[in-house]
Amino acid sequence: MSRKIGIGIDTGGTYTDAVIYGFSEKKVLASAKALTTRQDLSVGILEALDKLPLVLLKEAGIIALSTTLATNACVEDKGGRARLVFFGGDEKVINERGAKYGLPQSDEIHIQESFTDFSGFSHKEPDWDFFAKAVREKFKNLDGAGIIELNAMRNSGIIEKKAKEIFQKQFDIPVVCGHELFSELNSLQRGSSTLLNARLFPVIEEFLTAIKTSISQRGIDAVSVIVRSDGSVMSDEFARLRPVETLLCGPAASVAGGSKLSGENDCVIVDMGGTTTDIALVKDGIPVSVTDGIAIGKWRTFVHGFYIKTFGLGGDSAVHYREGKVCLEEYRVVPLCVAASRYPEVGDNLRRIAESYTAHSLFIHEHYILANDIRDPDRHTETEKRFCAALRKGPLVLKDAAAAIDTDIYNFNVSRLLKEGVVQICGLTPTDIMHIKNDFSGFNREASLWGAKFTAFNLGISVDELCHRVYDEIKQKLYINIVKILLENSDRHYSRNGIDPSLEAFIKKSYDSLRRGHTACGGVVDSAKKNPLDKMISFNFKTGFSLVGIGAPIHIFLKDVADLLGTKALIPEFHEVANAVGAVASGISASFTVNIRPEYSTAGVSGYSVSGCDAVKTFKTLKEAEAFAVFEAKKGAETEARKRGAAGGINISCEIHNEEGIMKDGVFYMGTVVKARALGDLGN
Repeated sequence: MSRKIGIGIDTGGTYTDAVIYGFSEKKVLASAKALTTRQDLSVGILEALDKLPLVLLKEAGIIALSTTLATNACVEDKGGRARLVFFGGDEKVINERGAKYGLPQSDEIHIQESFTDFSGFSHKEPDWDFFAKAVREKFKNLDGAGIIELNAMRNSGIIEKKAKEIFQKQFDIPVVCGHELFSELNSLQRGSSTLLNARLFPVIEEFLTAIKTSISQRGIDAVSVIVRSDGSVMSDEFARLRPVETLLCGPAASVAGGSKLSGENDCVIVDMGGTTTDIALVKDGIPVSVTDGIAIGKWRTFVHGFYIKTFGLGGDSAVHYREGKVCLEEYRVVPLCVAASRYPEVGDNLRRIAESYTAHSLFIHEHYILANDIRDPDRHTETEKRFCAALRKGPLVLKDAAAAIDTDIYNFNVSRLLKEGVVQICGLTPTDIMHIKNDFSGFNREASLWGAKFTAFNLGISVDELCHRVYDEIKQKLYINIVKILLENSDRHYSRNGIDPSLEAFIKKSYDSLRRGHTACGGVVDSAKKNPLDKMISFNFKTGFSLVGIGAPIHIFLKDVADLLGTKALIPEFHEVANAVGAVASGISASFTVNIRPEYSTAGVSGYSVSGCDAVKTFKTLKEAEAFAVFEAKKGAETEARKRGAAGGINISCEIHNEEGIMKDGVFYMGTVVKARALGDLGN
């Protein structure tokens, strides 16, 4: 396989980017962007590829992929339909503490008694007949399933494996066991991670299928890999089974791309896309990683990866009004300018609504469009199918959308269709504001202006003032979140407990105070305009880390934020396609963990059990147990790296960490964690 040229493709919520990367030159040879086409991802991918030189595409030996589709699904709480099986789960514990990790209430989980004790010994088998019957009744019309057992990490997942076998005999949908994904003990966090993996099956499958279709149509013969959340890559076959590993796929690629393109050793990478903004730290040239699993949206997982804060802020964030204030929602809508370019009637409707000068508590200017056909009619109500049929004729404003299903605008509800991505809302966004201010072009500016006029009228302000407030709201959100990530990485208290609402309010006061002392371009305003409180006390956060901007719209906002933080903003060349660059410049990384636990008798420690490998092994001495654990961890890491697409020589390192507890009489030994990491190059 040729390694001289590679293709990087990143599919985001709004744009699909593609680059041709020269490995010998270590630089981007060509780049392109196209709109992401939600109804058929291959359309946008092909459009981006067709803007690149065909002769170079044909020479490529590898295609590296990244996507924010999984990230966006978590932030917007979307994804496929899935259910979790939890052997040994406690209903009370799940209901009281499960939501902290993203788990639903216990009645949405199949909970079944398990007879495995803490040591991993199973006193008797679960009631498999009961399980088989429950599977038939509870797991119809799903996109995926996950199975965990309370003490599976003590017995190499014996119960989980048998349950999976029974499940696969009844349903032909993807199902993965918790022990196949993670080795950590916390069953609630393991359960949420496994359930999320099941929900992401259709999300990643759709993306990988679109990629396969696109490269086949263009006659490109290259191996494809996809970025993991830690910046390394894995084979697409591996990703289909473990889509949760792509949780921060796009953001991780942006970190790798931003670091490579900027050359900065100490920086904050700020990647603003259409749906979300991702912020990460690079210290001494190395991206900072999480220590206890990625947390995103409502999900707290065991997925290992870069330390990245993702929040709902992008060019396609919905611009709303509430209690006289501009609000940027944490979910995306289709910009009015984009919708009107595709559907001319959207512009006509917006003009009519804006010229009516109607104040309304609901967003009656927003339109509904059909993004995807219903895949399985049996899973949807007649009302939902009737609404989709109405949208096939074209976009509908709120009033007409409600009438299509015989209801009024106050009782209109198509939340499930929105959550599943079947239907999308078209509304006012920062992208529309950029068109109005001539900071961006390419779509229907007139539609943006009509939507802004309606929104400004409901706020009692001018369109110019609305544009100013939207831009200021974006800068404020960037400032607050950058300060939060810096605080969490500079102070142990905040890294462990996060930023509470009172401190976040203080950070906002800091922004307000600083903005009163700066004009929009960073200069100083007249002292008469300053707040008298600023004379008494000032709120000031500064950093020595530069801000590196990634993503198409970031150059509009980042310099002002950098000025407020007393640092510089860098917008590197190819910043708008940095995710695609980061994808193609990554390598293979895999880890494998084996646990050692002491076994006790009345006389004290009687031996040591080793779990996490094919079967639990017991040894008389800790030295013997450690030697076996190191061998198994290294073997597991290498096997995992090969699965992810590594070829040739693989470098393997191993860490041994003793876990200790503190008692009144001193420190006591709790066990040992042996973790091996394998690093390798991409291969065929």
